[in-house]
Amino acid sequence: MTVYRIWFDTNEGDGFGRYDLGLPGSRRDIAPIADKLNEGMRVIIYMGNELEMEATLEFDPKYDRWMAQPIKGTIKHLDGSEANSD
Repeated sequence: MTVYRIWFDTNEGDGFGRYDLGLPGSRRDIAPIADKLNEGMRVIIYMGNELEMEATLEFDPKYDRWMAQPIKGTIKHLDGSEANSD
């Protein structure tokens, strides 16, 4: 099973703890795999060379875009720093 990687920005969250995947960097990663995405699918969301974590996809029809719900305890800091909490 392939786990896809999708760029995200930690500053672009919503009130439900999800991250917005409608940003240009996210859309760039989603474009070649758009027909493979589905509700509840597990993906890796990443922010450059800083961090990555596992998340499940949720489609938000109100905004017509995918959102990523992070999976607690899966944050990896790629820059060598320690995680404070997740």
